[in-house]
This record gives sequence, C-alpha cells and structure tokens, in this order.
Amino acid sequence: MTKAKITNAAGYDCAPLGHTVEHYPCGDIVTGQVARWAIADNAASRMFNPVEETKIVSPPENKRKRRK
Repeated sequence: MTKAKITNAAGYDCAPLGHTVEHYPCGDIVTGQVARWAIADNAASRMFNPVEETKIVSPPENKRKRRK
C-alpha cells in the first residue's frame, strides 16, 4: 500500500470519489490512490516502510549426497 505525507505548503486538493473535491492539509498522511496522485503532482513525499516493502527469501536448502 502506498503511503505519502503531504509536503505542499498550500495542501493538496483532489477528488478521490470523483464528485467531491477534498482538501488535505500540509503534514497529513494519505494512502492509496490519493497518495499516488499527490506523489505524481509533487505535492507529497513517499513514506517508505522497510517492513512492508522488503520480502525476505530464505536460501535454498542444499543437502549432501550420501556416501556408500
């Protein structure tokens, strides 16, 4: 999930539902489609959460062949 913090001093206006314009003040944290729009318009900075973004992969298990 995309999270962003509004950094524009005037805030950010958008219509996530398509019919009503909403105002997000400076410093507000937004998620989802609103965050993607704000980042694209350079009105917000992306918040990085390494726990959500990093996928931990274990190495494959290697076994030795049995000696006869």
